[in-house]
Amino acid sequence: MSKDTAAKAPAKRSRDRKSYHHGDLRRALLDAAREEVAANGAQSLTLASLARRAGVAQSAPYRHFVDRDDLLIAVAAEGFQELSVALRSAADANGEEGSVRRMAAAYLQFGERNVERYRLMFASRLVPDAPSDSLLAEAAEASYQLLLTGVDDRAAGGSNGSATAVWAQLHGLVMLKADGFVSDPLEALLPELAL
Repeated sequence: MSKDTAAKAPAKRSRDRKSYHHGDLRRALLDAAREEVAANGAQSLTLASLARRAGVAQSAPYRHFVDRDDLLIAVAAEGFQELSVALRSAADANGEEGSVRRMAAAYLQFGERNVERYRLMFASRLVPDAPSDSLLAEAAEASYQLLLTGVDDRAAGGSNGSATAVWAQLHGLVMLKADGFVSDPLEALLPELAL
């Protein structure tokens, strides 16, 4: 490689990077954010590091997200949507008999498999501070409503309990496991819960 070729190569790469058009940058940033949160927790995430990971200019993420919190809100909202899908699938499987227990198992599996995203969803101020008409608040409420409906249906059949009490048990187990206080697989503890 001649000196002229070597001198031109870095300039060309720099120019290519600046003009690079990403097919779906929003999706790529959300996927990268999920990976970063899963690996290192939400506190480590920066828009600049995600831009580098996606191979775009540092300003590019701001075309899709106002700031870091806006990106984290989107990651959390997707988490609640995925939790709702898992709860709905569990509730619909094999009829009504045992649906609350299946939903509880799905909840525990989601929390155990997505520890850092679960922390973002439930142990941050994102949901409590979200406007009630926001995508995040609506996604969080939808997942709670699925659990509430399952518990209410069961209560009508003669069992007592409330969705909040069931949720508290499940949430407590997920957080105890996440913080290292429980070593057993969470599903093994299901028979001990007052469901």
